[in-house]
Formats: sequence, C-alpha cells, structure tokens
Amino acid sequence: MALIRVEHVDKSFASRHGTIAIMQDINLSVKDSDFVALVGPSGCGKSTLLRLIQGLDRPTGGRIYFRDQPIDRVCRQMAMVFQNFALYPWLTVSQNVAFGLEALGWSAERIAPQVERYISVIGLDGFQEAYPRELSGGMRQRVGLARALAVEPAVLLMDEPFSALDPLTAESLRDEVLQLWRDPQLPPEAVLLVSHNIEEAIELADRVIVLSRRPGHVLAEVPVDLPRPRDRKSSAFYDLTDRVYSLITQGGPASEGAPRAG
Repeated sequence: MALIRVEHVDKSFASRHGTIAIMQDINLSVKDSDFVALVGPSGCGKSTLLRLIQGLDRPTGGRIYFRDQPIDRVCRQMAMVFQNFALYPWLTVSQNVAFGLEALGWSAERIAPQVERYISVIGLDGFQEAYPRELSGGMRQRVGLARALAVEPAVLLMDEPFSALDPLTAESLRDEVLQLWRDPQLPPEAVLLVSHNIEEAIELADRVIVLSRRPGHVLAEVPVDLPRPRDRKSSAFYDLTDRVYSLITQGGPASEGAPRAG
C-alpha cells in the first residue's frame, strides 16, 4: 500500500488577470521506504505540491490520500523541513524542537526526553539553550530537521532544505538525512524532497519525478538504480543527470507574463 497517492490533482489561483493554473493532472505515489525527489523548472508548483500533500492547502481538483485516507486537513503523520529554516528567533534550540510536540498536545514530561533524543540524533548536544542567531546556517537547519523528526513522522517533506547552505555543509547534511532514512530505528518511513539541484536529487533519491513548466504536470518518473554512496563523477551518474536536465529543458513553455509559484 502506498503511503501517499496523488491522483489527478490540479491547482489554480484566481488573480486580477484571471485564473492561473499552477499544476494539472498530477499523479504520483510514495511508498514505504521510498526516497523520492521532485524536480522541475522554477514556478512549476513543486513547493505548492508539498503543501497540498501535507494538507496545508487544498487542491482545485483531484484527491490526495495518506494510507488510503483522503487528506482534508493537516496530516500529523508528515513533517516539513523548509528552505529558510523557519525557526522562532525568540526560542532556544530545545524550545524550537519542542514546538511541534507542544502543538500535538504532548505533556511536558513526555516532551523533554523526546527533545533531548532528537537533539542528540541530529548532533546538537551542548546547544540546547542557544538561540538561532547564535548558530550557523547548517546548525539552524539541523534544528529544523530535529523539530521535524521529533514528531516521528511517517513521511518527511523537504522543501529545498540544502539550498541556503554552503556546499560542504549541504553535503554533510545530505549524508545525515540518508543515514536517518536508512535507520529502521528512526523516522521517517519515506522522504519526499523538492530540489532545484538535479545532481542532489540523483544523489539522494531512488526515483526522480520530473515536472514540466507551468502548468506543471509529470513529464517522467526516472528510477535511480545506482549503488550508494553515489559517485557524481561516474558515467552512469552523468547520464542520469543529462537525462533529467533534458526532460526539464525540453518541457512545455510557461504562459507568457503569468506570475510564478514555487
């Protein structure tokens, strides 16, 4: 059984210039133990699709299911990691990590060990009382990751989580996310990643879903049958990168003059 099913999903917005179609007839699935990446040109609706999947927004048409149940509200069995860290600057590391658990109504006695566990898992021991302004970009993103993992989601949604980081920090965090996903003792069961970086998507994912220009639709689902750790310099890696790049650049044109959505 698929964890997530997206069936014939459309999304459009009303504007003073008329209705703007962001995506049309999107179909995809995410299964247990999947690591799936979504790539496509800017404005094709990748980030919007993540919000629809978690239930933060509603599709204009079609349905999205989690474990065969339609998503009609925020799905508490999914958690999101954002591009811009999305931390509360007035809260400490521990308080930021605890935020989602408090929203779920956990007791303070239950929250404290859970926060400590995931601060340790993500390598932030000793920084529990630090504030976001006192942390590097990589450490701030670790806090965001710990906050998402602390609720022990079945699915981790990641919206360009490495794009604001320097290359070395991004590479380190990519490796850690893979280790977490492959550890049966830790969440999540599956990961759905949005990325503008084709090489990053191929390095991490088992499948790369390529979206067209707006209105976004699925151009192809590219399996990545390469052993891990993946060698970016190998001919097989290069061939896959070239294939995905060609699919994106040869996709249909966006509407002229229409505003863009992420």
